[in-house]
Amino acid sequence: MNMAAQRIPKLKTILTVAKKELTDHLRDRRTATMIFLLSIAMGPIILLGLGYFIGSIEAKAEKKEIYVVGNEYAPDLINFLQRQDMKILPPKPEFRALIKQGNHDAVMVIPADFNEKFLTGEAKVELVYDDTRQSASAASEGVLRRVLRAFNTEVATLRLMARGVSPSVLRPVEIQDTNLGTAAQRAAGVLFIIPWITLIGCVTGCTAMAVDLAAGERERGSLEPLLMTPIGRDALVMGKGVAVSIYSLGIAVLTLMGFALTLKYGNLPAIGSVLSLSAAQYGMFFLMLLTFAPAMAAIQMLLATYGRNFKEGQTYASYAITLVALIPSVAMFAQVKDATWQLFVPVLAQLMVITRLLRGETTDLIHYLLPAAINTAIFVVAMVLIARLLRQEKIIFGRA
Repeated sequence: MNMAAQRIPKLKTILTVAKKELTDHLRDRRTATMIFLLSIAMGPIILLGLGYFIGSIEAKAEKKEIYVVGNEYAPDLINFLQRQDMKILPPKPEFRALIKQGNHDAVMVIPADFNEKFLTGEAKVELVYDDTRQSASAASEGVLRRVLRAFNTEVATLRLMARGVSPSVLRPVEIQDTNLGTAAQRAAGVLFIIPWITLIGCVTGCTAMAVDLAAGERERGSLEPLLMTPIGRDALVMGKGVAVSIYSLGIAVLTLMGFALTLKYGNLPAIGSVLSLSAAQYGMFFLMLLTFAPAMAAIQMLLATYGRNFKEGQTYASYAITLVALIPSVAMFAQVKDATWQLFVPVLAQLMVITRLLRGETTDLIHYLLPAAINTAIFVVAMVLIARLLRQEKIIFGRA
């Protein structure tokens, strides 16, 4: 009974400290409002940008306009293109320079001797494009290649039929496509950025508060008076950690809300038509962040405690942001496949599970419990280390 009675006041003290720190931090309404607005606007900005980018690429790929130089030299080819409902346009005189700058579609150049060599099977055309740019020429070059392949197939078929040969000799093996990837899985490949940005938001959103409650207290010289209060060092540290964790979770929820509202109400045919997330899926996203946010908040507080002033603490805390931003990048470029070991690595675990949810794949209880246990351990260890640091005179009294 006595131990239980002691725990209740301690929990009450922790919550009181957390409430006070949150209230104090939210008094700076300009900074808080800016962070909240930026968090909720991040989803619309990113998804609208992605939707526009994907939509523009698809529009280029489906466009029925091609630029041709020397169309008078290839009447059969031009006739075929017109039968495919292609609109043939003359390019600008300086098209090569414009393509190099990324400001012009790909151009097909037909040489003057095309018709003569066409009869002997030696005809060539030049495709002018720039594959080093995600520009207009990149998509239109694919359109030109498709129509030229179709033209080659038609000509070869007609020539074989004229000689009494079956056109099937051109296709000794028929290819039957069986694509096991779903539309949601293809969309998830593009929307990899959703969990990435949400995780970064968890960390960056609470950085200012974490640094202020650690290095900021050292700079102001307010650590000693705080530690002399009857609250107790452990309860004080835990209360600050809970405050930063709640703030971090709030940022994560706002970021998810931004993504959810944009996917539901945004005009994103390139994305929204293939990706529809349920309330249960968003709830699972939140479960993955429920322990991740406190763990990252605790790590930032621990790093910032070594800072003698706010600026120094911010520098130390930025190491955590760098790791959260870097780990998904490395995993993406290294093409790391889903594996159980990733559940032991914060950031990778959250990224893996949220991406699986985006792809519409099943998740097991272990996908949630193991990362939660790891993150809880990180939070507790970080709080213990901070409490120990606050027993050192150089931390309490040392300041810039």
